[in-house]
Amino acid sequence: MFVVETEAGTAALIIIGALLFVIAIIGRQIKEIGLAEGLFTLADLKEVLRNTQAPEDLLTLASAASTTAPEIGRDPEIRNLTHLAYEQLVAKSLMPIFGQGAVETAGPYDRPFDIAVKLDGKKAGIETKFDRSDRYFSRNRMLMTVDRIIRNSPDTDAVIIVSNMHEPSLHDLDVAREKAEASGKTFQYIRWNPDSDTAQLERVIRDHLQS
Repeated sequence: MFVVETEAGTAALIIIGALLFVIAIIGRQIKEIGLAEGLFTLADLKEVLRNTQAPEDLLTLASAASTTAPEIGRDPEIRNLTHLAYEQLVAKSLMPIFGQGAVETAGPYDRPFDIAVKLDGKKAGIETKFDRSDRYFSRNRMLMTVDRIIRNSPDTDAVIIVSNMHEPSLHDLDVAREKAEASGKTFQYIRWNPDSDTAQLERVIRDHLQS
């Protein structure tokens, strides 16, 4: 097993089985940053993530590390890296379905959501959220996201949150849906895994834009 030691000095053990896949895909980088001795610092982890080209691989490594050392997942830079990687995977999965011209992504300061999908003259604003998959998406976080999109994108017809986290309670989802409907929009929360849930994501988008 590896010893994972954060800059705060907290140590956690990561079972090697959780990282075997990661070692296989980025073994060269691991050797370059000197993990042969078994000490895996937070700075080392960031260096690996910065140089990991495939978003799938980045999320695999970050998830394995933060599962047993939750403070890793709270690091601002790692949160930004994983969010961008998850957003890239969502956009990548949608482009072959709706066409590259119908799926728009831009920098974080260019629009109030991560991805726009246009279909039949309507637009869905998609916000992506990545965190530990055993966590639940909070009510406050969901309502703040809906509020921001409604306020800053009046021409958006559907507000869709795509996340790897468990969905909020039915009551909280209803509150978000009513808030969107009061502004003439629809709302949906979908838990998305790039390995298996793309068909469901496509159905949700089509249902909201073709209704």
